[in-house]
Amino acid sequence: MLTAATMDDDSTVGLRRIFFAILLVVVPGLSGCTAPTEEVAAPEPSTVETLAMEAPAGEPAVTEAPDAESVESRSAPTAGAQPPRDTLHLRVAWTRDVGDGTDFVSLGDRLRLMTYDSLDGIGERSLLPETASFAKPLIAPSGDSVVFTMRRQGVVYAINWDGSGLRRVAEGFGLDVWSDPTDGVEWAYVGVDERPTDPPSYPAIRRYRLDDPSVSETVWDAQPVSGDSFQLSADGRTAAALLPWPSAGVIDFAAGTWRELGEGCWTAFSPGRTPLCWFFDGAHRNVTVVNLDGEERWTIPMNDDPRFGGYEVYHPRWTNDPRAIVLTGPYSVGTRVNKIRAGGRQVEVHVGILNESMTAVESWRQVTENDAADFYPDAWIAPGGLPAPRGGAAPATVADRAPDGAAASVVVSVRVREDVPLPTPQSISPYREGLLAIEYDVVEVLEGDLDVPVVAVAHWVIRDGETLADAARPAGETYRLNLAQYDARRELEGKRLVMGTRDLTLPLFYDTESGAPAP
Repeated sequence: MLTAATMDDDSTVGLRRIFFAILLVVVPGLSGCTAPTEEVAAPEPSTVETLAMEAPAGEPAVTEAPDAESVESRSAPTAGAQPPRDTLHLRVAWTRDVGDGTDFVSLGDRLRLMTYDSLDGIGERSLLPETASFAKPLIAPSGDSVVFTMRRQGVVYAINWDGSGLRRVAEGFGLDVWSDPTDGVEWAYVGVDERPTDPPSYPAIRRYRLDDPSVSETVWDAQPVSGDSFQLSADGRTAAALLPWPSAGVIDFAAGTWRELGEGCWTAFSPGRTPLCWFFDGAHRNVTVVNLDGEERWTIPMNDDPRFGGYEVYHPRWTNDPRAIVLTGPYSVGTRVNKIRAGGRQVEVHVGILNESMTAVESWRQVTENDAADFYPDAWIAPGGLPAPRGGAAPATVADRAPDGAAASVVVSVRVREDVPLPTPQSISPYREGLLAIEYDVVEVLEGDLDVPVVAVAHWVIRDGETLADAARPAGETYRLNLAQYDARRELEGKRLVMGTRDLTLPLFYDTESGAPAP
């Protein structure tokens, strides 16, 4: 067996390349909640891929510490933002697509494993020198290591923050890293026995002790979970998850039960004392937050800051601080049907700071600034960096907050402003229910109050995987519509919304009489 010390011996290079070519298998399906991207060319064998080949099944392999020159090369900053030193100690890990900028769920090999530390003065840097199928990097609760998955190999690894100590953890897909509050031991939670669903799901979850992966146990096998949308509570007793997509809810490990909260994607669990979890809506605009103590729920917009221009955002995740979140965006290129799949080099990593009542994002910080597409982020903030959330009354529900210039419900006569192509069932896959929002001129307000001249209204175009016969609405046609606030309708939370509007800042309504509701 090759060792880390002989990994680069010339006599083994050819054999390694043959093994790599045999083992390089594309993962089927899609992780996340949008349709697949195109594949990209395979790179040369990497140190991580070599390590995967050398480790026998079930036996963790550990590389020797790199020499000083290797560590220096791995820590060199890449072309990108180099912000000044900061008083808030922030660390971020993510993947960067150095190919065509569309690999937002790490299906290909043209990805770099990137990190950023707000206090080291380096800026954005590659944690490892190679490009590979890096997926879902997770910063350990201690902040001193990163756990990531090589999607094509189906292997989970850990590496120290400085790029040393690369080690194999387990076969599977990394879901989360959790620290036991009683003894400080860190555990990697791994989805195993992948199923070729769309997106991929895992029938069981095992956890591995991060400092000794030979210690492991199965913690869940009641039903499959989706890989991207999993995050543990602070005490480790519960987790936000999709079981599988689009059913969003909470796992209770001790009871072995699952409770559904709604439909959506990218579920997350707050690391704070109050048991808050969220799920992302099908429009990729808002998260619905649920307080499991009192059952209150409210919506937090994720794309209403001017930097996002009203476009979709993606990869939302709670950090280790209950007041900080991380995501990517804006997704502003590609067709109107699904901009997530188009990715784009304008996609950056952003950290949002929630207000103390946990009801809105009060400020955003852009972490990356470069000419490449950045995906799949996780972030860590040093303890004490942000004031703790405060308690208080439950926030106002979204139904209490109407768009500017609009009542909660209204009947209007409107005229379609332009022809908009209909999305197809294939274009919104794996979703089977889809709405299209288009622009209308307000001709007359028949009931209620509305003092804006133009509105965006979403109507059903796809139900149960089929395009509706009356889905098309030609330019110039006039309609009498019963409108309700889109974000106030809970039944729309997990449905795919295609924005066919040019102005993404228009008040968004729902045509309550479009499309017969599914039984």
